[in-house]
Amino acid sequence: MSLPPSAPADGTAPGPVPAGWPPSGWPGRAERRRADPARWAPGPFHWGDALVVLAYGGIMVLGLGFLLAAALGLVPADPSALTVLDGFTVNLLSYAILVTLVLLVAWRPLVTSLRVFATGTWWKILLLPALWFTTILVNALLLSLIGDAQTSANQAALEEMTTQAPPALMILMTVVGAPLVEEYLFRHLLVGKLSRWINVWVCAAVSVLAFSFLHFLGTGGDFRLVEVVPYLTLAVTITVTYILMGRSFGYAVLLHMVNNGIAIAMLYLVAPLLPEMPQPVTPTTVLAPFLALLG
Repeated sequence: MSLPPSAPADGTAPGPVPAGWPPSGWPGRAERRRADPARWAPGPFHWGDALVVLAYGGIMVLGLGFLLAAALGLVPADPSALTVLDGFTVNLLSYAILVTLVLLVAWRPLVTSLRVFATGTWWKILLLPALWFTTILVNALLLSLIGDAQTSANQAALEEMTTQAPPALMILMTVVGAPLVEEYLFRHLLVGKLSRWINVWVCAAVSVLAFSFLHFLGTGGDFRLVEVVPYLTLAVTITVTYILMGRSFGYAVLLHMVNNGIAIAMLYLVAPLLPEMPQPVTPTTVLAPFLALLG
C-alpha cells in the first residue's frame, strides 16, 4: 500500500498536505455537507393555507381591501374620488394584512427553506442578480420580436405611486410585501404543495399563467400580449428557479425581491438623474426595460 504524500518513504521530513487529501471516505475525513431539499419540503395543504387564499381573494379580487380602508376613514368611500395616494393606501393596508397572515402561517417553511444556501452559498447569491439580468434580456428580445413594449396599467400605477407615496412605505410594500405574498401563493402553494398531487410542470404552467394574469385583474381583461410578456418571463424565471432549487420558498422570495428592488431603485435613484427629454419620451420610458418586470 502506498503512503500518503505527507509521509515520504525515504524518511525525510513530511511536506505540505495537498488539497483533497485524505480522499473521500478515508478514516477521519468529515463528509462534505449537502443541502437536502427534503428538509424544507413544502408539506401538505392545511387550514392556514385556506385562510390566506380566502383572505387574498376577498381583499385583492373582491375589493374588501378598499372597503376596509374606507371603513377606517383612510380613503374616500366613493371609488371615483380615489387619488393615486388613496390607491397606495388601499394597497399598503391590503399587503399589511396579507403579509401578517403569511408570516403567521408560513414563517417556519420560509426560514427553513433558506437552508438552500448551506452549500454553494456564493454562486447561489450571485445567481440572483444574474437571473434578473437574463430575464431582462429575454424580455427585451421577445418584445422586439412581437412589437413595441407597452406599459401595463399595473406598472403605470406603481410608477405613479412612487411620485406621491412615502418612499420607505413604497419600498416596504413593493420590495418586501408583494414578493412574500405572491411567492407564497404562486410558488409555495401552486407549485410546491399542489405538486404532491399533480405533475410539477403542470403546476408550473398554472403558476406562470395565474401570476401573469393576476396583474391585470383591475383592467377588466383590457390588455394586450405585449403587456403580458414581461410578467410571463418573470414568472417563468422564478418558477423554474424555485423548482430547480428544491422548491425553496425563501429563494423564490429573494429572487422576486431582487427584481422589484432593482426596479424601484431605478425609479428613485436613476430616473431623477436623467436629463429632460422632448415629449413623449420620459425618464420612465428610457428605463422601461428595467421597470417592465416590476410586479
